[in-house]
Amino acid sequence: MKNKNLILGIAAAVAALAVVGVICNKKGYINFGSLLDKAGDLAGNVKDSIGKIKDSAMASAENVINEGKNAAGKAIEASQKMNDTTPNAMG
Repeated sequence: MKNKNLILGIAAAVAALAVVGVICNKKGYINFGSLLDKAGDLAGNVKDSIGKIKDSAMASAENVINEGKNAAGKAIEASQKMNDTTPNAMG
């Protein structure tokens, strides 16, 4: 019962805000066109920022991967050198 009342309350609030919005728009208090333009601009800016963050993260990940590959390659070379010299030391 509480969930039903909550949903009805939210629906009533949304309906009331819609009515107020329409009345304010007709009286000229609110210009939805400019609000939509600003929202579109904001969405574009957010999308650009997220794209830049993604690109930066991808570049950082590639650098870390390359550094890991280099370190692994050096470790393998060192291991091979040790294996090459170890039989000579025991022989």
